[in-house]
Amino acid sequence: MCNIRKASSALNKLFVYGALKYGEPNHSILLNRGNGFARYWCRATTMEKFPLVIATRYNIPFLIKKAGTGNYVIGEIYEVDDRMLNSLDSLEDCQDIYTRELLDMNIGVGEGTVPCWVYLLQKYPEKLLNLPYISQYKNSAQHPYTHRNKRTHKHPPNEDLTYNVSSQ
Repeated sequence: MCNIRKASSALNKLFVYGALKYGEPNHSILLNRGNGFARYWCRATTMEKFPLVIATRYNIPFLIKKAGTGNYVIGEIYEVDDRMLNSLDSLEDCQDIYTRELLDMNIGVGEGTVPCWVYLLQKYPEKLLNLPYISQYKNSAQHPYTHRNKRTHKHPPNEDLTYNVSSQ
């Protein structure tokens, strides 16, 4: 159950579903005060089904902007300041790979919904929709996430996403 409380107007709600979640490879970014402020708020799920896939040679989790397809996705909500959002926009290659959109998230039976920022993959090759849809991301030996600083510059992730691109 979420601890519902009035947040400071300077804070935004952010829904994370992949490598930024607690215990996942990029969670330290949320903990780094140099990036801005972030505080865990509660667990949540998407209000609509979305395809969540692990793709590219770097095993990146992508929440594809195709509402009504896939699963209800489980994630976490954080309260973040604008500086943290800007840091994450840079990390997520906002506008080049992801878009950041405001969507309602389900915070529990009887608790209702809360609008949260979420990163969605808007432009993608159709072949991503043929990958297995998951409802909850967990880094694994089967699909090990590759940190950005260990990726080859010859193959940035957006190159894996540019062929046969469709705009949804």
